[in-house]
Amino acid sequence: MQEDEYAYGTALPLLDFSNFSFVEGNLNRILKEKVSEEKFQDYYSVFTEPEKNSFAQDQEEDLLNLIGIYWGNSEWRKDVTDKSLEEVKKKYPEFYADLFRHTGKHAWVYYVYMGPAFGDKDFYSFVVDYVNKGVEPQKKLNALREKRNRVLEQKEEYLQDLQVTGLDEFILRIASKVVWAKPRRKDYQSKSYYHTEKLCREIAKRLFVSLEQVRSAPVDILEKALNGEKVDLSISNTIKNFHICLPNDDGSVTTLIGVEAEEFSKNKIKRSEEMQDFSKTKELKGSTACVGKATGKVKIINLPEDMIKMEQGDILVSSATTPSIVPAMKKASAIVTDEGGLTCHAAIVSRELSIPCVVGLKVVTKFVKDGDKVEVDAGKAIIRKLD
Repeated sequence: MQEDEYAYGTALPLLDFSNFSFVEGNLNRILKEKVSEEKFQDYYSVFTEPEKNSFAQDQEEDLLNLIGIYWGNSEWRKDVTDKSLEEVKKKYPEFYADLFRHTGKHAWVYYVYMGPAFGDKDFYSFVVDYVNKGVEPQKKLNALREKRNRVLEQKEEYLQDLQVTGLDEFILRIASKVVWAKPRRKDYQSKSYYHTEKLCREIAKRLFVSLEQVRSAPVDILEKALNGEKVDLSISNTIKNFHICLPNDDGSVTTLIGVEAEEFSKNKIKRSEEMQDFSKTKELKGSTACVGKATGKVKIINLPEDMIKMEQGDILVSSATTPSIVPAMKKASAIVTDEGGLTCHAAIVSRELSIPCVVGLKVVTKFVKDGDKVEVDAGKAIIRKLD
């Protein structure tokens, strides 16, 4: 059953995958035919703006409501900016109880595949950030709702203006639903992996191995080990270090590990982009996801552990963003990615945050390095190195 439902779920990303582009391609075609270049980005943003919250937006609104309970207490606001969570916990037990409940509800939201899950300290850092920036919770919540209502009104106005029918009308009406549903599918995966970690930890405990070994071990080997059979679980270390999965015509999968995987990688997988010489290249061009300009220092962020180097105003560069690095994305003055289209995670989040974003540059993580000063002109879909 899980396999069947997972297979159905792939229908969404396959609507726009590799060189095939049904929703994005048709949306681009319609708007290029119907509106001027100056209006294109505005219309595109309206038709791709989801009509429902993501789980991350639910978390944000819940947290704003929580902060709103205590916002009128100026002493609380000062203590939040000056004191540690432990100190605030002792002084404001009711606030901490609310934060603890919030953590229990939303800990999984940024988990993705392997976590870690968010804890109370992580959500407290969001609280501190809001207070430091002077973000009044009720005003922020009102602004979010007004934006949603305004976009819904604009969508109907633009549909009337464009006077489309048939497939074109269908594309314009479904685009925002697809943008909402794509990450929703991955969010449900994230939630399932968060809960599965508890099972994996119990298996690790019973077999006297690490969580990482359990995650990397083939299911049939774990099953044998749990049934008391003698198996070599060290194979999971080899799999964790490097492996390649190859689909077969009959639907089965062949897993290559160790020397076999390394040889296959060396001989069969092309890495032409790694050989590119960027010494004379000053800029790269991709696709605009959210217009705007920004200048700053590059920070390459692919994993949660990379976020420690991210500072306010940096240019976040990533192979492809995921919910697990959203805290770093909130600090960025612009977002640039190798992968993705106009409905990818980076595009969606950048529009939520209203910051410039360019996606689909293919090799930007090799074009720049940490500390490089760059300019992002998302209106022209370029990132430019500055001397």
